[in-house]
Amino acid sequence: MTATDQGRAPRWIRPALAALAVLLIVVGAAGAIALGAGDGLAGLFGSDLFQTVAEEPAEDDAALAATITVDDVQGALAALPGDLAISSDATGITCVVDGDGIWVEYPEAADASKVIDRAVRRAAGLAQWAAQTDSAISRVTWIAEDADQTVLLALTLDPATVPSDAADAAAADILSAATGYRISGDAYASLDGPTFDQEAGTPPSLPDGSEVPIELAQTATDGDDGAQGGTSSAGSSQGGSAGTASGTTADLITVSITVDGSAAGAGASSATVSLAAGSSVYDALVKTGISISASGSPYGMYVSAIGGLAERQHGPMSGWVFSVNGVEPGVACSAYTLSAGDSIVWTYVNVEE
Repeated sequence: MTATDQGRAPRWIRPALAALAVLLIVVGAAGAIALGAGDGLAGLFGSDLFQTVAEEPAEDDAALAATITVDDVQGALAALPGDLAISSDATGITCVVDGDGIWVEYPEAADASKVIDRAVRRAAGLAQWAAQTDSAISRVTWIAEDADQTVLLALTLDPATVPSDAADAAAADILSAATGYRISGDAYASLDGPTFDQEAGTPPSLPDGSEVPIELAQTATDGDDGAQGGTSSAGSSQGGSAGTASGTTADLITVSITVDGSAAGAGASSATVSLAAGSSVYDALVKTGISISASGSPYGMYVSAIGGLAERQHGPMSGWVFSVNGVEPGVACSAYTLSAGDSIVWTYVNVEE
């Protein structure tokens, strides 16, 4: 071989590279079309968690990514013992699986002391399940709320350090092993002689890394019922959403939202909700209290099920899309900022008989 031969590419390389470039362009364009249509339900993404088709994860990153899905988490919650079990279609529950973490947000109409005790033991049971199911999960975050979606407790556990008896352990023992937790001031004041502090460790965070907003000061006065505090959603800050933190009346906007599953025989329902200015379409959906399944992605939150009606349940392309004022935005639902008076419609589409 001459020096000239070493510097010259074999004849087959150029056409091979050209073919590869065309393939990448076609795949990238198809991914962009699916995202722009607001329909991440079809074959290009194919899983509960959006993935880009333009990049392959590095081996180190792939090793840290959880393989469980939102459906797996909901199944684990339904299998918890006794009164800790939560049905997958429970009102208001939100589950997020993102990277190496699981987040659950659950509002419950009960005394704060009961909500906190059950939430701590549920989180421990879920963390123990995660430790046995997927070693990539390094944190389980539970956000417990009252019926008004006021945050009473935010708790993060490392599955590797939860007590072996998990769901049967005392709340104090579970909290002592937590990575971090926070209890709202009013909820903590309502407890009868707690044997644990109001807060400890690292403040729990949402999937986007922001701290779970919770009111640590006691705000309720004698005669007030329930705890007053910040509100949040496990996915509310993803994709640029401002979340649903409480504000003054002047800071609130009112929007209408319709969930239409009639194409699959599930009927349709509408509601009007008030939420903080700067909130997203995803925040409005969470505010309705309807059960949802959602996953985080680089683009924001992806909703795979609403009210127990899930994607691909009525055909491989079936699932949920949303529109605002009759237009389907080309962004994730958590990345679309709402204005007062907006009309949101979630529609179940591509139903096959």
